[in-house]
Amino acid sequence: MNPYSPPAPPQAYLDAPPGYGAPRPMAAGGVTDLAIEMLQKTRPWVMFLSILSFILSAFMLLAGLLMVGVGMMASGGSAEKGMQAMIGVIYLPLSALYIYPAIKMWMYGSAIGRLVASRSTADLEEALGQQKSFWKFAGISAIVMIGFYIVFFIGAIIWGMAMASKI
Repeated sequence: MNPYSPPAPPQAYLDAPPGYGAPRPMAAGGVTDLAIEMLQKTRPWVMFLSILSFILSAFMLLAGLLMVGVGMMASGGSAEKGMQAMIGVIYLPLSALYIYPAIKMWMYGSAIGRLVASRSTADLEEALGQQKSFWKFAGISAIVMIGFYIVFFIGAIIWGMAMASKI
């Protein structure tokens, strides 16, 4: 037996279980049935998270408006009013930040639906393009948040040292 020869004739690879080099059956347009099936199983979760993001964004917007309104009408010192209103004002643009990924997830789920119906590579590419845009936004958001945490950490150290020097 030659140790460098393939372990089985090529026909045996066609009968191999999935994941062992067996070619997948191709749907029309060159997209495998397994790829379409996996994306189809992902679609309900993508759509659920998209709808949830829209709802949470609306609640965040309402909470921000409520905080601004209550902050302006609250009794007490102007510093207390200003603080609550400022937090509400911060919520407003943050609620808008949830809209973009929600739209991208919705478009991704819709593209999966079109792919299941048409089985074309163009629809697969559209779906993957929307998914790429979502993950690019998520990655950039993570980098920005890491930057904010670093600035906050350094600021807290400087503030603590300043407070300690006054004692």
